[in-house]
Amino acid sequence: MRGKKPDKRKMQGAETKKKLYEIAEKLFSQHNFSDVSVENITDEAGITKGAFYVHFESKDALIAILIADYAARADTDYKAFLATLSSDMPTSELILALTQKITDELADTIGYENMKKVYQMLLAGTVNTEPVKGYDRELYTLFHDILERGIQRGECRSTLSTDILARHFVMAIRGVSYEWCVRYPDFNLKEQAVEHIQMLLEGICFHTNKNV
Repeated sequence: MRGKKPDKRKMQGAETKKKLYEIAEKLFSQHNFSDVSVENITDEAGITKGAFYVHFESKDALIAILIADYAARADTDYKAFLATLSSDMPTSELILALTQKITDELADTIGYENMKKVYQMLLAGTVNTEPVKGYDRELYTLFHDILERGIQRGECRSTLSTDILARHFVMAIRGVSYEWCVRYPDFNLKEQAVEHIQMLLEGICFHTNKNV
């Protein structure tokens, strides 16, 4: 019995969608989200605007997919970064190091303008942003694991569960990032995030490094 032949139209559609995604990713890496139009993407890809809307509901829908994929890669990078640090590093220093890594990524790679767009999409709720804001995101697991180890080692103590503590730390970074967007450029994201996280750590950890 012969195997079923691949559907040529489906294959072409998948290739078109992949091309649009890759072109958009390239353009958004060079320009702010707001500075790139659907027409810019389709012209660069050599594809009609009609074909774009076959595969993506809107530019924001495509941005949401790109952001979700980026967040997943960033979380993988954060995990790899933590793996390079000494296993003997105190909990407070690990969390502060991770905080600095995250804020560097937000400020230097994503940028202020794009972060504004991300928050606008999160607030509008017009596209699926669950992969970025959901509690099952890997970023929560990273904070959870650091805090859990700190409690097991007797470095930290709290009446809250590690799940709740992890959420508070991520919420703190997200809140400071939002404040950065509101007060830019008169707001140093890294300094303010480290200061805020330091205050949270002083409430649960016995030893914190105030010189980080």
